[in-house]
Amino acid sequence: MAYLKTLIINFMRTKYFSVYLLAIAVTTIAVSCFPKDDVLYTGPSIVEFKNYTLGQLSANLTTKGVSTAAADAQTDSTRAVRVNLRVTDTVLVQLVGPQRSTDISIDFSVRSTSTAIEGTHFNFRPAGARTVTIPANSSVGYILLDMVPNSVTSGSVRVQMDLLGSSSILPSKNYHAFFVTIKP
Repeated sequence: MAYLKTLIINFMRTKYFSVYLLAIAVTTIAVSCFPKDDVLYTGPSIVEFKNYTLGQLSANLTTKGVSTAAADAQTDSTRAVRVNLRVTDTVLVQLVGPQRSTDISIDFSVRSTSTAIEGTHFNFRPAGARTVTIPANSSVGYILLDMVPNSVTSGSVRVQMDLLGSSSILPSKNYHAFFVTIKP
């Protein structure tokens, strides 16, 4: 213990200690002058798709029936699922803006160019739904796609969805489309 005390006292007497203290002081002053980052969204309320599985570990996704093959790389607006492993796929719709005190109904459509056929490869829950509800005092709602087992035996099919919004909330210009590829 006495050795450590002597070592510290000798270090404090050196010119390096003064340089060390000066570096700490300059860094503290420089960092304290940074402006406060304001991360509040102040634009109009919008809705958008969000791929909540993006960034999750491959091992976790594989057990949930989400394909992690290099050819099926996920993006903000795409996901590939295995028809016999993923019983229900949930597509998250997010409200960007203040939460509402009442439920919000958001319309969506399925593109005519989709190769997946509703009733053959998947079913919306409830059947035929083209509206997703964001509950009161919440920022998210889910579109549920129930997979039809063994409906894809080779290749893949794709569901292409577009958010249409509501009378008071428009869809995001950047994240209004979402694609779910269904594979065997």
